[in-house]
Amino acid sequence: MTRLTFSSRSARIQYHLLMGLFRLAVTRGLYGRFARGLARLFPEGNAVFLHEGGAPPFRIALGDGYWTRFALYRGPYEPEVAAVLRAAEGATPLFCDLGANKGYWTTRAAPLFARVIAVEASAATFGALQGNAGHLRNVTLHRAAIHARSGEVLTFVNTHLSHASARLMGDTPAGAGDRIETVTTLAIDDLVPEGVAALVKLDVEGAERAAIDGAARALAQGSVLIYEDHGNDPACTVSAHLLRDGRMRLLAIEGGLVPMPDLAAIAARKSDPFTGYNFLAARDDSVLLARLAHVLKVRRGPS
Repeated sequence: MTRLTFSSRSARIQYHLLMGLFRLAVTRGLYGRFARGLARLFPEGNAVFLHEGGAPPFRIALGDGYWTRFALYRGPYEPEVAAVLRAAEGATPLFCDLGANKGYWTTRAAPLFARVIAVEASAATFGALQGNAGHLRNVTLHRAAIHARSGEVLTFVNTHLSHASARLMGDTPAGAGDRIETVTTLAIDDLVPEGVAALVKLDVEGAERAAIDGAARALAQGSVLIYEDHGNDPACTVSAHLLRDGRMRLLAIEGGLVPMPDLAAIAARKSDPFTGYNFLAARDDSVLLARLAHVLKVRRGPS
């Protein structure tokens, strides 16, 4: 069951106006413009709190064009990921939310796992993550960038229009209005304890291959990745990197688990260049993957 509470009476009014305005927007860009423009007319800090089942409330600022669109207007948010988390309850003590953003999956996972580790690179977004999850006793937060090795210092770009698109500095230069900061790296193998098969959600905006390289031990010991292969990448770069390990098994998770034997199968799932598609990856001998497959039921063929 989902319900909403509001930070103030004006926040409730702002929310209903925003939902009405969203019905007029036909592009992704217009959603963000509406949210930011409407927020200028209301008190700073207006927010809605999303309550789902037994999970802690998740605070969404009403000027946030990403979360107001995907978690409020078009909810439920990524139900296929929620199904994987529920299926993993009791099968592993540890969930890692890497590229945690403001903590949606961190808060959803907190009642399901003995321990949750959340990592976010952006200083401002990490502040929101602390507000949502910093008080939860079984949650550990790190401000860091997930990468191949721990302890390096890298440049991080906060894009001025979308916190969800923040990224490590690479070949794409920072844009006008983007904020630059430095961040220390963490490797997945330094987060997941020896001998623990963890469920790891990886959403690190272009640093996936380096992050996977830093997870060699964790994957060899049965950890399962929930990762994104974006619709704007016809080469399926992240999936190709995973498949370099001949023992790696990939599965689509929308509409149930569907084996992805090769890159052609991955590419066939990605029909929208503006959407990130979630997949599972694990070694073929992963006990945790076998548990997820048993609970969620593996299907054969395209969907």
